[in-house]
Amino acid sequence: MGQCIKHSMTWEELEEYQALTFLTKNEILRIHDTFCKLCPRGKYYKEATLTMDQISSLPALRQVNPFRDRICRVFSHDDVFSFEDVLGMASVFSAQACPSLKIEYAFRIYDINENGFIDEDDLQSIIQRLLNTTNVGDELLKNLTKHILGESDLDNDHMLSFSEFEHAMSKSPDFMNSFRINSWNL
Repeated sequence: MGQCIKHSMTWEELEEYQALTFLTKNEILRIHDTFCKLCPRGKYYKEATLTMDQISSLPALRQVNPFRDRICRVFSHDDVFSFEDVLGMASVFSAQACPSLKIEYAFRIYDINENGFIDEDDLQSIIQRLLNTTNVGDELLKNLTKHILGESDLDNDHMLSFSEFEHAMSKSPDFMNSFRINSWNL
């Protein structure tokens, strides 16, 4: 088992990571370099974990600021990140990831109260995050929420199930372009 030059992972591991993600070998190596720089000294990358603060401070995530905390929550395990967690996150947000995977993770990120639905409270929080303010008038917030539900809530239960969300996103031509991180030059 040979090792990649300058990297503590083997060529076989690199090829396996590439086969399991939507990332190129170069993207994986860049992510690995950054992960290792943030690791405690002397820790092997497969045994090391990073905190949510370490991950959320990376330039790639600062660009998606309104949902940075939710992205970190969805991709972490007990609020810490392994190297594989970071690769999984980068893979989902890559331009090459398939639409169904992106929709699945978007639903989990937007289900802020984690009840298995995107309900009115989630929608109001999403709107406030997108507008980057909590000072949205109650009437406007209710009208926007009502409009979104009117367009997407097929069973009129005042919340979006995964299938309703999936249906709405499949009709949104901009979803694939907007649900990605352009650069993992972490």
